[in-house]
Amino acid sequence: MSIATIVPENAVIGQAVNIRPMETDIVSLDDRLLQAFSGSAIATAVDKQTITNRIEDPNLVTDPKELAISQEMISDYNLYVSMVSTLTRKGVGAVETLLRS
Repeated sequence: MSIATIVPENAVIGQAVNIRPMETDIVSLDDRLLQAFSGSAIATAVDKQTITNRIEDPNLVTDPKELAISQEMISDYNLYVSMVSTLTRKGVGAVETLLRS
């Protein structure tokens, strides 16, 4: 089987989407921050719940392969939360510096 024949089931082929905001759409920095934070919070909560469900399932805890998958998920979650924390600190620091000047 060639790579060209492998296509995701729900793929949209040949369609482009304009993701640039319209010139009449003015979005404040506060609104962008709230949207980004809420999206991140929801994604983090879903990931945390998925990990918790895997850890509480006795069938998955006793299987070494599933344990390795769970450990990888925990590691990815930890890295993501650490990255968001660092970026938030850096962003707050930049804003504070701009406000002081």
